[in-house]
Amino acid sequence: FPNDPNVADMGDEYMFGPAFLVAPVTEQGKTSRQVYLPAGAEWYDYWTNQRFTGGQTVTANAPIDKIPLFVRAGSIIPMGVQVPSTATAQALESIRVYPGADANFALYDDDGVTNDYRTKGGRKAVLRWDDKTRRLTASGKLPTGQDAASLVQIVSAK
Repeated sequence: FPNDPNVADMGDEYMFGPAFLVAPVTEQGKTSRQVYLPAGAEWYDYWTNQRFTGGQTVTANAPIDKIPLFVRAGSIIPMGVQVPSTATAQALESIRVYPGADANFALYDDDGVTNDYRTKGGRKAVLRWDDKTRRLTASGKLPTGQDAASLVQIVSAK
């Protein structure tokens, strides 16, 4: 967020990829904390789906089992089914779309065993969200073989 001077010296929040803003609680016994949401984007509380305008500080609940986590509007988040090990085939549970801006996401998978991804590639699908039409399209085949349309969950702001 190069146009937001408030983030230059921030040391207790971080972006995990382009979508997630993580705000860890580092003091024992604290159950909430102040989180600055960078300007230039809209944000969703991951746990409650409450939508916030960037450029402000909000109080985030932080019970022992949930870290304050925010998702940038205009993000596509594939959610996998929990598997017992990396040897188990992965399936998608849903594809969450956080409206508020257009988005693209490349979902890639290789065979999980060899280094063939270096030369032969793998399976890849490009997901595109058009915020104006509120439509998700997929080009290519989802690595899991599933149909993208049946997995889409558009997050509704609260």
